[in-house]
Amino acid sequence: MDTWSSADRSPPGGFLLSRGLILYVVLIIAAGAAVLASAFPEFRNLGLIHVVAWILVSLLAESLWLSTITGKAMESMASTVDLSLLVLFGYRPAVWIAAIAFSIANVIFSRRTWYKALFNAGQNVLALSAAGLAYAVLGGKPLWLHNQSTSAAFTLSLILPWVAASVVYFFVNTMLVAGAVALSTRRKVLQTWREEYIYYNSLISSVALFFLSPLVVVSYMAIGYYGLIFLFVPLLLIKEANAKYIALERAKDELVSSERLAAKGEMAAEIAHELNNSLAAISARAQFFLMGVGTMTPEKTQESAKIIFEQASAMTVLTKGLMDFSHKELRKQPTKLNDVIRKTVEFITPQNKYERVEFALDLSEDLPDMNLDPGQVQQVFMNLFSNSADALKSTKTAMPRIVIRSRLKAAVGEVELTVEDNGPGIPSDAMEKLFEPSFTTKPEGHGFGLSTCYRIIQNHGGKISAQNVPGSGARFTITLPGRDGF
Repeated sequence: MDTWSSADRSPPGGFLLSRGLILYVVLIIAAGAAVLASAFPEFRNLGLIHVVAWILVSLLAESLWLSTITGKAMESMASTVDLSLLVLFGYRPAVWIAAIAFSIANVIFSRRTWYKALFNAGQNVLALSAAGLAYAVLGGKPLWLHNQSTSAAFTLSLILPWVAASVVYFFVNTMLVAGAVALSTRRKVLQTWREEYIYYNSLISSVALFFLSPLVVVSYMAIGYYGLIFLFVPLLLIKEANAKYIALERAKDELVSSERLAAKGEMAAEIAHELNNSLAAISARAQFFLMGVGTMTPEKTQESAKIIFEQASAMTVLTKGLMDFSHKELRKQPTKLNDVIRKTVEFITPQNKYERVEFALDLSEDLPDMNLDPGQVQQVFMNLFSNSADALKSTKTAMPRIVIRSRLKAAVGEVELTVEDNGPGIPSDAMEKLFEPSFTTKPEGHGFGLSTCYRIIQNHGGKISAQNVPGSGARFTITLPGRDGF
């Protein structure tokens, strides 16, 4: 079961309970309460012993929770129990047991704020009731209440209703939570849904949890509550696998941050040098102004003012580029990729490393606005340009050149970008390990530049590859989703 977490972070400028979010939360709570009210008669007929026993089972499952990969929502193991309750007793008793168990779990385990707790209870009731309706429409019947047998023929007839219930439960549950997270963080709902839930490990875990529910039903029907003991061993294994995966993904993101810190340190010396040059020019012209007050011709005055303006503009480019590069977390926004390329080239060309390097831009003007983090994409370009400049310098190429091309591949909805130099190329024995952390061909290199590029492009749903160009140097090819809203 997926829930709106108290761990979600405020958007830039502070967390706001917007009018839209308040209305959304109120509607979900009210709808959940209405379903509970209509389901109460059947729940009351279930019997106190069964209610208490299944609430305890649900509580144990609720205790096995993890945050999603972004930390803005949570996943628990309770979906297995919820679907098992639906098949055994029908959705009306099931929603009451799930709501009671969740409310208790909120106090004991997660300690969410009150409105998030009520919202999560409401959305879980709605998801389970929607799954129950899908189950009933396709011929599924509550096994325990109707004294149904678990014969092979009857069990097979429940496969389609159970699959439909599982799909509906997952979709409604995750979409309702994604709606709240999107409204609280000012993101698009589908984008939020994909980032929070539609990644490989999350989907595999959800499928595993759903496939456990028939085993829970069969075990309970065969040997009663003792059969449920076998439920929690695979749940613990799934939790452990999820925890390790999320820890690994977050470690990779920390690697990106660490590499950015190292890159900022390398840039600081270059930028300080250029700022000193600009300040020296501004200071000299200011002194020239002071010495010539009252005697300077209009032409000389205009020339000095122009020099001061140009140097101040150059300083602005350097400081803005460093600020854009500095943020840590992923901040996707509508972005013109060509503008990022031009600004990056403008930012780095004053640095000594690129003094002899010619940049050639061949940028297609039909690129759509793309949902990117400009700062992190800039880091990719800076790493690639830096590697090319190092390669060109090491071989003393007569006319060092870096060519950047961008193209729209409309047929597949992608944008392709290439960065190509006329240096010595990539050694053949290094090609396979190029994007691995800590691998480097430079004596002074740390080996995280290209692995960070790989991670950033992967986080944007794209791909990066490298190859040697016959008669030239190395070429890096990047493909990114071209449609807005990825």
